[in-house]
Amino acid sequence: MIDECSICVYSSLIFLTNIFLALYYDHYFYAFLFLCLTITSVVHHTYNTDYTGIIDKIPVYAVIFYGGYIFYNKYVKEIINIKEINTKDIIKSLIIVSTFLSVVFLYAYGYLTDNYSFHPSYSVSQMYHSLLHIISSIGHHFIISL
Repeated sequence: MIDECSICVYSSLIFLTNIFLALYYDHYFYAFLFLCLTITSVVHHTYNTDYTGIIDKIPVYAVIFYGGYIFYNKYVKEIINIKEINTKDIIKSLIIVSTFLSVVFLYAYGYLTDNYSFHPSYSVSQMYHSLLHIISSIGHHFIISL
């Protein structure tokens, strides 16, 4: 059943910026994953059923794991190989890690305490979930630009 469009439908569209940046940096698979995420997220937040929620989780986890894979291979491996590290790389890495931890905290702690994205108030939960979209998009922008 389609209700009025929630803010999460619109905030899902922020992932389009990740698609364009990934294409710019020739990360075609990453762009494809973000395209899938954008589509499933818009569909889920439009119809909001258990089925669309499950379907939406597939690209969510794919983006998380692939982003982690890129971060590990492009940055962490270079640290292990004692490559020269500059301040710019350290700042990018801190942003990536802090955005990831912020999303984990807001989602997992929110789930455990019925807060944030799981707040009983629909409008509050939608605002926090939209914030998750924005924070995760920013984190993945930094991963793409490594």
